Amino acid sequence: MKISNAKIGKISACQLFFIFLVSRAVVALTFYQGILYNGISPDSLLSSAGALLINLLFCFPAFLCCKYDKNPKNSGFFSLLYCIYFVFFAGVNIARFAFFAAEKTTSSSNVILFVILMAAAGCYAAFLKIEAISRFSVICAVVSILVLIAIILLNIRNFEWYNFLPFFVGSRSEIMKNSVIFSSNSVEPALYLALYDKCEKKQAQSLFWGIGASYGAIFLMLLFCIGVMGSAAPLFSYPVYTLFQMTAFGSFSRLDIVYTAFGFFALFAKCAVLILCAEESAQKIKINRKVKLTAVFFIISALSYFIYRRFFTGIITSARGFYFALSAVFSLLLPLIYLIFTKRKKPDEKSL
Repeated sequence: MKISNAKIGKISACQLFFIFLVSRAVVALTFYQGILYNGISPDSLLSSAGALLINLLFCFPAFLCCKYDKNPKNSGFFSLLYCIYFVFFAGVNIARFAFFAAEKTTSSSNVILFVILMAAAGCYAAFLKIEAISRFSVICAVVSILVLIAIILLNIRNFEWYNFLPFFVGSRSEIMKNSVIFSSNSVEPALYLALYDKCEKKQAQSLFWGIGASYGAIFLMLLFCIGVMGSAAPLFSYPVYTLFQMTAFGSFSRLDIVYTAFGFFALFAKCAVLILCAEESAQKIKINRKVKLTAVFFIISALSYFIYRRFFTGIITSARGFYFALSAVFSLLLPLIYLIFTKRKKPDEKSL
């Protein structure tokens, strides 16, 4: 069957939706609740709703940039900044999962091997381009939804509404601060800028609905963590992981292996997308793709291990505010600057 050239390098709005859904899912799966004020508590549900509003607000500058044909990826300077941003967050996501795996599933001696394998897998997937990554993201997202439904159904019998009393544990200030923490690590607006030209239509709907659906899943997981574990939920570093450990299906118990496998595949999909976007942002650097991706592999491997060894030793203090500030700069500030101070590019103009 002959494939139309118009379809090569393009994905559908549905595939883009699942890419954004999986992107947020990784953050939820590796979420370390020690950075929250008062940990997981009933009022965390309000914080997650506030985080959704913050993330949707951060999406509007990117949406307007693409709508008015003022995409920062057309600027050599801005695209280089976003390249660094994507590489950094690929390293952050690998380090986050390595931190989780070292604490819950493996010994710390295997971290280097995990980092190298994940960076290599992400670079290889990026080499296969967006079509392959999008297909895998769809599979990953569908399986994730099925797992979420299964976990909810298996825990309904253990769900107790009195676990939500008292509902307000923290102050209004702490609830708002937790919203900021929940909204950290949001790279979706930047991904939208990088992937806009690769989607055939309805890109904005994919972005907003993808983020909305991901927060809906996060809300449900928080709801059941609190409803099942009650006041014990704040005692666990990874309450969602603990919920999987407590879940049993007939003779099958401790479904934490499902959680780990699900998180691993979601991490792989997100890292591949970030690496691909980093490569696309560095198109003005005239180097062979293999050489460029090889360089990215070594940078991400070193960066991931450095973040794991140094940055996460102070996870409680460092994560509060830093990632949110970084997301605010690349999702809100830079797109607004480019939107306001750059004129629309004409078809016959060269890139700025």
